[in-house]
Amino acid sequence: MKSINLLKAKWSFVFMSVATFLFLMAMVPTANYKVLAAEDKTAARTINVNGDGEVSVAPDIAYITLGVTTEKNSVGEAQKSNSDTMNNVIAAIKKAGVASENIKTSNYSISPKYNYEDKTGNSTIVGYTVTSTLNVTVKNISSVGIIIDTAISNGANNSNGIAFGVSDYGKYYNMALTNAISNAKAKAQVIAGCIDVKLSNPAKITENSSGVPVEYPVLYDSVTKNSSAGRGMTVESGTYKIKANVSLVYEY
Repeated sequence: MKSINLLKAKWSFVFMSVATFLFLMAMVPTANYKVLAAEDKTAARTINVNGDGEVSVAPDIAYITLGVTTEKNSVGEAQKSNSDTMNNVIAAIKKAGVASENIKTSNYSISPKYNYEDKTGNSTIVGYTVTSTLNVTVKNISSVGIIIDTAISNGANNSNGIAFGVSDYGKYYNMALTNAISNAKAKAQVIAGCIDVKLSNPAKITENSSGVPVEYPVLYDSVTKNSSAGRGMTVESGTYKIKANVSLVYEY
């Protein structure tokens, strides 16, 4: 009789253990489901838009690259000739109205010239090339052509190009930024209207553009585009476009 009672007690314990395990397992997915449901209800619903803004401005400043390249038999001759010519160029453009602080030497190089012997494969130095380059800022944009012609007539024989800019860049960039925000708001309002929701102030605004001036170069070949009759080279500055981009996030 005692062994029967022990057996019953053993099976009762097993039954209770299994029942408890099944009960706990049944509770786990229910708890997870409730947590997930709560997360979905609290998730923010957003409208994300990008906006572009642009302002067109007439350039009022120009950046010119002017250079002198000299070839001579010896380094000393090449250096002296190049220096004399560049000094003439600098003196001439100063006289034409460019201030000293707007003239900057940006490059100076010396390189040997070689003569290659086809039969022997040997090469010998037959001369030297010296190149010096100036970056010139012209604040009177109407005189750009005259400055270039003046430099050429005094010995400048190469130019990498002209770039135009706007002196009060920050002012016009802020205008472009305002236009970009208006553009983004208009897009958000269209989207909100399509899904029948109302928008308040944006929850987040990101300025994607850097606000750093971008120069638009106009290439100029000083050898083939000399002016005639000393009237000055014609330079068209075109339109300088200042752009901005923003991102807006609205919650609804």
